Amino acid sequence: MQHSQFVQEANTIAIRDEINLACSGLHQRTLDVLADMYGADKCYGTEIHGPITINKDIGISIEQGARMHNLMRSYSVKRSLEVGFGYGFSTVWMLDALRSRSNAFHLAIDPWEKHTFHGIGLAHIKRLGFGVRFEWIENFSIHALSDLIRERAKFDFIFIDGIHRFDDVIVNFYLSDQILQPGGLVVFDDMWLNSVRTATNFIINNRSYEVVPQPFEHMLVLRKTRDDNRDWNHFNSFEILGPSKVSNSPPPRLSTISNGIMRVRRVLGKISRPGGR
Repeated sequence: MQHSQFVQEANTIAIRDEINLACSGLHQRTLDVLADMYGADKCYGTEIHGPITINKDIGISIEQGARMHNLMRSYSVKRSLEVGFGYGFSTVWMLDALRSRSNAFHLAIDPWEKHTFHGIGLAHIKRLGFGVRFEWIENFSIHALSDLIRERAKFDFIFIDGIHRFDDVIVNFYLSDQILQPGGLVVFDDMWLNSVRTATNFIINNRSYEVVPQPFEHMLVLRKTRDDNRDWNHFNSFEILGPSKVSNSPPPRLSTISNGIMRVRRVLGKISRPGGR
């Protein structure tokens, strides 16, 4: 066995152990797929011959995937949706969480899956081979979510991880809210970005959502307490944060960021802040 192959296999075994420790009870195929995804520098897709180098910074962490899996199981989620598909990291975790639910359904929205990500996410889902119904919409979220609203579709769990500009996050939330059941969860990724923090500041201060506390700070989970019933002129002020200092270093922790971010820490401490009160 060549040294590089031995190192790769050892790395895959270590990652498999880490995944097992973070989330026990995963299906064996899920464990195999996740170990390959987190351990490999290259993956196969449906749109190009041969392996493709991937950007691992795009996928969610093992810690976050395990937490989302646990949330979906704890809240008995049967219908889930994600804005952003990419390499399929979050999708694999979410599909496994739905595995034991009858008539479960997961929907992923991403117009770039084949062109930018070469169908890598689709290839990973194909490997799972679960009986969970899965659908991918190759369209921009503003159109796909609007169609779902017209169809009166409803979901229990929505993961928003598309474009992270402030206005995109707000639009994705506004449309997702209209198809999220009261009591359902909406999850935001990359909370170290001020664009995402500012958008969620608005939601926490103006909409009927309560914070579901998490053991780490880069993911925000909100529970919908009721459908929107605000007056036509309702508005609560919210903090607008400055530009994010994006670098190749890991996302900073809340305690090391500016006072504007500390405002978010205080807001997050208010477990329930329904809009209109």
